[in-house]
Amino acid sequence: MRVLLITDTLAPTYGWGRYAIGLIRALQRQGLPFRLLSPVELCVADDLRLLPEHGSVTSFVTETRRITRLVAANALRIRRALAGCDVVHCLTEPYAIPAALVAGRKPLFVTLHGTYAVRPFTRWRERPWYELAYRRADRLLPVSEFTRSLLPAPFRGPKTQVIPEGVDVERFSAAGERASGREGKAGGAGIGGPCAAGDVPVEAHPEAPDRPYLLSVGPIKRRKGYHVSLEAFARVRAARPDVEYWIAGGTDDRAFLRQLQQRIAELGLEHSVKLLGRVSDDELVRLYRQCAAFWLLPVSDDLQFEGFGLVYWEANACGRPIVGSRGSGAEDAVADGENGFLVPNGDASAAAAAALRLLGDPALAALMGDAGRRRVRPWDDAAGLLMAQYRQVVGIAPSPPGPLSHKGRGGVPCSTGRGGAPPSFPSPIVGEGPGVRGRR
Repeated sequence: MRVLLITDTLAPTYGWGRYAIGLIRALQRQGLPFRLLSPVELCVADDLRLLPEHGSVTSFVTETRRITRLVAANALRIRRALAGCDVVHCLTEPYAIPAALVAGRKPLFVTLHGTYAVRPFTRWRERPWYELAYRRADRLLPVSEFTRSLLPAPFRGPKTQVIPEGVDVERFSAAGERASGREGKAGGAGIGGPCAAGDVPVEAHPEAPDRPYLLSVGPIKRRKGYHVSLEAFARVRAARPDVEYWIAGGTDDRAFLRQLQQRIAELGLEHSVKLLGRVSDDELVRLYRQCAAFWLLPVSDDLQFEGFGLVYWEANACGRPIVGSRGSGAEDAVADGENGFLVPNGDASAAAAAALRLLGDPALAALMGDAGRRRVRPWDDAAGLLMAQYRQVVGIAPSPPGPLSHKGRGGVPCSTGRGGAPPSFPSPIVGEGPGVRGRR
């Protein structure tokens, strides 16, 4: 079985890219034969860029955002790349449209993340295209139950199977310990680095500051909820003047950045809120590892929403407790009261109370951080679930044994499931073998 994988830019600076890089590498480790299509000239992952069967498509994000242009530019490329492949899997939603038009009878899989899985159904120009692709798909694979719950009813049926994201557990645990040089101490050192041109300037800070800090990671844009976490931090700071707030991420929305900077000045927080800009992978691990707690309080902005929130599990893999907001994919990543806290969407007072509880009770913070290590899943588990779906749809008998490991890479235990429940995974779907897929 050979699979054609299609994705947008393979760069770890945004969610689609981070997901695709982690999953493709895990599929390699599973021994899956595949051909890859992405905007190859924009790929920053050298091991994937140099793959011999890595062809190119245009980038939806930066080149062909209009669907008609995306189809015109890429349909023929996808059709040619499908030669010799048994399955096509679009790791980012928009490519499902040209793939659906040229895949013929070959099974089509589509990963559904967040905004672009749902919002097109509210746009009259885009809706028919996405309905065509979703109806044609053999499997729709949301990354969270939250994303699945927002899909139109016809696309929440048996062919829709949730496969959660994963984490490079080995890097975030072992590498994090090497970077920090200590185990599990909240509020330790943090670093900043030079930001990319056009990003917010980085404020220099010492290698090992004495002050504890709360950390957020993600690009500066409204749906990340930085306006909420900033108001929450003002309340934290009033009770704990020793605490700082660090934000790592590039700038997607300059107008929103200016609003945040103005509000920081109004609140008198210029010396306690640090906008770090983009940071390197090693710096990111160290920031996670040494923060007192991680929080991200996403909001829905015109159906732009957080589909899962991989950053929560990255922080958990580093042993840090997390705070997220309900009404977002954080509901899948955070088991309230187990590996962190969930607070009502947009509620700065509740978020501040959760952060203050963690800051004031190091034993609780450590307990939740340890629970987080047990909860997160390695990318290999996500790849294993996906391989089982490929085999089922193509009609190949599964390879023997095995239950998914409950240990992540590096010996870190893994589990998932909302509310701290044991993990539950998609079961085989009766009556959807290769002879009864119901082509349209």
